[in-house]
Amino acid sequence: MKRKLVEGFQPIPAGEQVVRIKEIDETDYEKFDKLVVVIEDAHGRTARVNFNFVNNDGSPNEIADFVFTRMARAALGDETIDEVDTTDLIGKFVRVEIEHTEGSKGGTFANVKRWIGPGEPFEVKKAAGGKSAGSVAGAPAAETPKKKTAAEILAEMRARKAATSK
Repeated sequence: MKRKLVEGFQPIPAGEQVVRIKEIDETDYEKFDKLVVVIEDAHGRTARVNFNFVNNDGSPNEIADFVFTRMARAALGDETIDEVDTTDLIGKFVRVEIEHTEGSKGGTFANVKRWIGPGEPFEVKKAAGGKSAGSVAGAPAAETPKKKTAAEILAEMRARKAATSK
């Protein structure tokens, strides 16, 4: 297959700014305890934030749990919540601090250094064909299956760990 290559890719700029949670990919959760959160800035530039909830040795990754909790509380603007449905996060605007790192084979990667709190909504860039790049209101498509809550995800991880440690 031939495919035209894109020139001039730009990562989300470094520094403090508002991004929107564009989507949350849970396809690798059942097998690998992994979520991928895609964020985008007002210009449509995206970055992926990976959450690996289990370490290579099978132990729970408490850092990923903490960062996911921080992201959810920042997105929803509520520091007291102890449970969230991932579908509630899609479309939320969050103030973050982005830092850039250089890849081992070149290229610049935009990483979220800090999830600060809720952000002011911005106009979402339109995708090709005039369709919106995502849902601003945060409402998932009607055919989207019900997503697991963070509490359900954590409970499954703990049950798996308990089963493997016996």
